[in-house]
Amino acid sequence: MIQISERIQNLKESPIVTFAALASKYNGVVSLNSGSPGHGTIPGVQEAIHQVSAKDISIYRTPHYGSLKGRKDAAQYFLQRYGLEFDPHREINLTNGFTHLFNCLCTTIINPGDTALFIEPFFPQYEQPLTLAGGKMVTIPTQEQDKWKPQPEAIKTAFSNYPDANMIVFNYPNNPSGATLTLEDWNGIIDILIEEISRRKQIKISPPLILIDEAYVPLFHHGEVNEHPTFGLTLHKRIQSAQPSEIASLHQLMESVLIACTLSKQGNCGTLLGLGASKNVKLLEAMRIPQKATVINSNAMGEVALSAVIERDPQKTIQWAGSLYESRLNQLAEGLNTIFEKHAITNSGGTGQKPASFVPEAGMYLYANFSHFKGCQVTTDFLERLRVLAEGKLNLESLYLQNQINSSLEVALWLLVEAKVSTVPIGRQEDCYLRFSVGLPQAVVETSTKTIYRQKTEENGKTLISQALLQIEQALPKLI
Repeated sequence: MIQISERIQNLKESPIVTFAALASKYNGVVSLNSGSPGHGTIPGVQEAIHQVSAKDISIYRTPHYGSLKGRKDAAQYFLQRYGLEFDPHREINLTNGFTHLFNCLCTTIINPGDTALFIEPFFPQYEQPLTLAGGKMVTIPTQEQDKWKPQPEAIKTAFSNYPDANMIVFNYPNNPSGATLTLEDWNGIIDILIEEISRRKQIKISPPLILIDEAYVPLFHHGEVNEHPTFGLTLHKRIQSAQPSEIASLHQLMESVLIACTLSKQGNCGTLLGLGASKNVKLLEAMRIPQKATVINSNAMGEVALSAVIERDPQKTIQWAGSLYESRLNQLAEGLNTIFEKHAITNSGGTGQKPASFVPEAGMYLYANFSHFKGCQVTTDFLERLRVLAEGKLNLESLYLQNQINSSLEVALWLLVEAKVSTVPIGRQEDCYLRFSVGLPQAVVETSTKTIYRQKTEENGKTLISQALLQIEQALPKLI
């Protein structure tokens, strides 16, 4: 038998992938696990792609790190979004989606045994590229009562405990919690990062790479108004108003930052374009080496989409989508809380808040507390049906000890099998938080911007969430 590497044998599968595969085996499942937006494509993007598809696509072959036209469009995107200027020739890399960009980054800066810091809860698909590069993940905890914001002391402690950490990742707006940071929050983080970079400079060791993953910015920032400050915008304002004594430190910080964006949350998932911008030219040049080695080019269709995205959208598709998701989040949160109160299972795990209390102003996710399910008994019939569904792909010997629910994975499996509602367990298993997506791809009726189609999309989404809530409520008597 051919030997399979330990790295691959021990590689964790993302729970997003696991539950999507399990849900596909059932009919009638309401899928609330997908991160793919259900609001359709921006009209200009759709038109641009149709125009290209009518021509010989071979003429749109792109270099591995993006065509110059694509990189110029990306520079325009960053300028529009943050006010930050990047040289498209040297300070922009385009990849075939964010995951490819992150994989190239980990391959470039991580050696076996190196440490990377992540704010918890974190996007689970960070783990695979880091693991494949041989890196070690260390998490910085956050709390629901702090609205999942990283506390300055926790970041300082992480740097103190891991003084040579190679990377720290900030994903705000956050997946899974939907948390956003204020201008004050970002300025506090910038102060800590400047202090850490200065400390390392004094002892002559490399600064940490600071990855800013801003995939969800478009859904939180409607039209021309930025309701929620981003790292990029905060840093831009800080540089503009900085005292001469601070300028050098801010520019040193910029040298350590890579800002990553994606078009996927703007309704262009199929185009898979990752945008990476940094003032660290040597870093981007080094990242192009694994891009070349894997022979994965920038996505031609993604570049076409990007060209259209930077144009004004008179239909305000993303603004409409943000409001749509906000409405769905509130419907789902209020419905879950009503069900829990009705069945007297309102334990909030010590937070003093309702199980589905934190609903952000926009975004695609509700991060709900299901710790009140811990200790509940499941039936033998349920375990048998789960065994058939899993087909040996889950270690059932370690699940449902004493026929009880003890983890978020077990809650999510119970919801899928008994309520036919698919969601994703993310975060520490023992905390029992589940991420519900309200993107609802099933709810898309048309990509047209006509009012009637948007109304149908809104109605269909509302119906699907109502259906999911009903199925959860009907399943509860089998558990309690």
